[in-house]
Amino acid sequence: MQRLSKTLDWLYALEGRGEIYKLERMDQALALIGDPQRRLSAVHIAGTKGKGSVAAMLDAMARAAGLRCGLYTKPHLIHLTERTRIGGAEMPARLMLEYIERLRAIYERAGLALTFFEFTVALMFLYFAEAAVDLAVIETGLGGRLDSTNVVTPLVSVITPIGFDHMDRLGHTIAAIAAEKGGILKPGVPVVIGARDPEARRVLTSIATQRQSPVRMVDREFSFRSGAPAHLLDYFGLGLNLERVELGVAGPFQHENAAIALAAVEALRARGWRLEERAIRQGLRDLRWPGRFDVVSRRPLVILDCAHNELSIAALLETIAVELGPQVKPRLIFGCLEDKQWARMAAMLAPRVCDVTLTRVQPKRPLDPEKLLPLFSAQVPARVVREPRRAVEQVMADSGADDVIVVAGSVYLVGEVYPYFLKRQGRRGLFPEAAM
Repeated sequence: MQRLSKTLDWLYALEGRGEIYKLERMDQALALIGDPQRRLSAVHIAGTKGKGSVAAMLDAMARAAGLRCGLYTKPHLIHLTERTRIGGAEMPARLMLEYIERLRAIYERAGLALTFFEFTVALMFLYFAEAAVDLAVIETGLGGRLDSTNVVTPLVSVITPIGFDHMDRLGHTIAAIAAEKGGILKPGVPVVIGARDPEARRVLTSIATQRQSPVRMVDREFSFRSGAPAHLLDYFGLGLNLERVELGVAGPFQHENAAIALAAVEALRARGWRLEERAIRQGLRDLRWPGRFDVVSRRPLVILDCAHNELSIAALLETIAVELGPQVKPRLIFGCLEDKQWARMAAMLAPRVCDVTLTRVQPKRPLDPEKLLPLFSAQVPARVVREPRRAVEQVMADSGADDVIVVAGSVYLVGEVYPYFLKRQGRRGLFPEAAM
């Protein structure tokens, strides 16, 4: 355990190098380990909202079809091993340690100083290739065009809904952000576009035309009908039509994500992959995706949600209204990062909650909760409890059995408070650990 702890300390220290948005270093890093990304059959996913859920849905359907599927998502909630899963199970910690030490030796010998994200992406590619996964479902980190994952040539590219986030690095217009996300499109590779914003659609279709990438566009080549509040949807595609598809996750926004995932399945089927209706239905019905309208306590009802930008906050509020009733005003525990549109998120949330406890996310660029206090306190009772777990403990202690508590604002916040609820359930992690 001490060896693992020291190795992870070294790896996390790489975050001090920041992020370098150039693919030349990633190409060099992967060449040193035999270009494992070239041995993968992959689906590559970018977008502002829903890309993690779409990735999880594709993984679930592929596994139900009997495929050995690798899934890469970020960030993790509790353990770094969550990011890199095969067959639904986390990479074993001991195996991750071996991979980190192996790659560290190679890169230090070559004098190549990678960032944290570059290193973890290289590790993921090598792990999936050496495990000989049938399919790799890979979520981008930030943007797309210069994201470290964008060295893979996939079977299918997927772009989920586009909105404002990471504007300091991706641009201040929808067109600019869409152009960065659309940078994952590869010549001749089919693309599923789930964006509805007209400007985003214009930019993405232009890129697809330039690269001769066949397009499946929401509300054009595929559409869906939501059965909310029931967790059911009907899907209508070019060659796949399904009625009353059951989802294992809550929220109308997940119906849109499921339709995008189903369009990607159609694209894979068109390329000869056997993903039959039974597996499609089973995968979506059995899906569990922690941190997305995730009920972790019943009395009081506690929901953890990774909503961290305007699009995802809007989806969270819609889900509360649909799942719990439009009259429900939950108690809110909120904390976010400095670089988010926090004033806008506060304006959206304040009228819809009965009170708020503001806290400080620990890692990376935390927003001081004192900045949020006047925005909320003008409309609802608000207080600051700077330590997230302490905030949860206080709100839980103050709540009655029939109260509703929502924790949202940052993936990092959800990750910090999740162990409190896992301990109450007698669990250590979110996913099983893969057998070595």
